Amino acid sequence: MRKRMMDTDGEKDNSDRWLLTYSDMITLLLALFIIMYGMSSVDTVKVKQMSQGLEQVLNHTSQTADGSTGGTVTGIQPADNLEKVYKALQNYISDNNLGQMIDLSSTGSSVTIHLKDAMLFSPNTAVLLPESKPVIQEISSSLQSIYTDINHITITGNTADLGNRDPANEADSWQLSVDRAVSVLNQMTAMGLEADKMSIEGNSHYNPIASNDTESGRAQNRRVEITITGRAN
Repeated sequence: MRKRMMDTDGEKDNSDRWLLTYSDMITLLLALFIIMYGMSSVDTVKVKQMSQGLEQVLNHTSQTADGSTGGTVTGIQPADNLEKVYKALQNYISDNNLGQMIDLSSTGSSVTIHLKDAMLFSPNTAVLLPESKPVIQEISSSLQSIYTDINHITITGNTADLGNRDPANEADSWQLSVDRAVSVLNQMTAMGLEADKMSIEGNSHYNPIASNDTESGRAQNRRVEITITGRAN
């Protein structure tokens, strides 16, 4: 009889264990609902501001200081301004018959101006020729007009390879390429262009665009390049 009673008590205890599991599940569900409610409670003011900002971007509308929206923005975008400078420089080159001395290239997001050293410098020096300064002035003025839309201006000096690779000549070539880039940068800043978006590079003779086997090829390789990148729209 005693054994029977113990068996009965054990079965009763086991049958009550489901209540513990059930209460645990209810607690977890309650915690989940609380978390979900918290996640769904958003700041309606911030949502409204975000919605207005998105609408302005999509519709190209302006916003005043008090939060009201104005009309459609008709200002030229940065990429358009860069293209405008590209075309203006093209016209300047054509009008002044400088096609043999200056080349232009554009990728849409950047414009590169290739200036041959014969127009810029005295031979084997970084001294700017007087006739180079009006050209640099035209470039500087064009860039100044869109300076807020410019991300960066890189001025790169390049020399020609004369075949003499001894350490002294190599050092001179590196130095000359850098010095020429610095000379152009200094001239541009002296003409009013701010230097905070500008940097210089020197490639020596290691970035040729033509063969160094001929004088005409070497003349093309002796150059300074001004690369202008626009900021993202």
